[in-house]
Amino acid sequence: ITSIHSTMHHVQDGSLAAVQREALAARGIILRIYFDDGPSPAVQVPLADFFADGCGGRAKFFSTPYVEKSPYAYNCFIPMPFARAARITLTNETIYNVANYSFVEYESLPDWDPSLGYFHATWKRFAFQLGNKTDQHFLHIDGCGHLLGRAWSVCTDEPLFEAFAFIMEGNNEVRINGEETPRADYLGTEDSFGFSWGFPDCYCGPYNGINFVQNKPPSMLSIYRFRHANLLRFAKSLDWRIDWTHEFPDHPWFHNELERHHALDRCHVDYATTYYWYQDAVGYEHAPLLPVEDRVKETLRPNIVTPRL
Repeated sequence: ITSIHSTMHHVQDGSLAAVQREALAARGIILRIYFDDGPSPAVQVPLADFFADGCGGRAKFFSTPYVEKSPYAYNCFIPMPFARAARITLTNETIYNVANYSFVEYESLPDWDPSLGYFHATWKRFAFQLGNKTDQHFLHIDGCGHLLGRAWSVCTDEPLFEAFAFIMEGNNEVRINGEETPRADYLGTEDSFGFSWGFPDCYCGPYNGINFVQNKPPSMLSIYRFRHANLLRFAKSLDWRIDWTHEFPDHPWFHNELERHHALDRCHVDYATTYYWYQDAVGYEHAPLLPVEDRVKETLRPNIVTPRL
């Protein structure tokens, strides 16, 4: 497979607000890719998130050598070799009719090269209460291969985390082949994506980008990073965690505020993560997909409850 093209789906119900239709089209449609008649998909990601169009389809137009959001369409140029067969499906999990046009381009290999890897991608949306004792697991892969990239959406309406304060901190720790010591240890999430001092504005480069950011509550962020000459290779496994336990030791007032907000059941942060990688065999146990109504929410776990009139 050399390219995949899909229009941005159009939800055919004029009674819905535009933002609702966009969210349903972004995360109500699931892209799955199967290789060599495998029973489970190597790729299982909501359509927009697969193309790094985060936060329910809010990303600006952008282009990378791997995926892009062009005017009202998505394109993927990630090579996806397979030995015998490939099957690509789009599943509409909403209750609405949608309009779409898609195509796939592929070429035949003269012979299967056993050194080629099978492409995989997985997505998970989850929320947790972030504090100064948080050491959060994000990804684990068993097998032999290399990580190609990731695309994240991060959302929170917690005023204490406005503009992603504290969220952007945390050591991104990558452990290879079961090692106890991280092989890569990025001091800050924004730095691990190639930025510094937060996420002030949109920037879309060929390998890393901020294609949507809203720094006022609810703070919302869509970011991506792809790897070309600096692949993260693993022979047995890869594990990704973020550790916030070292942050702000000289700011006791902030830690006091964290504890006070925690006691009020606040400080929840919502992540929707997509990872792209190759491995030597087909197969990955994807996290169960949330129901459509949860996938399309602006914030999965609100901290501020607006009283009903």
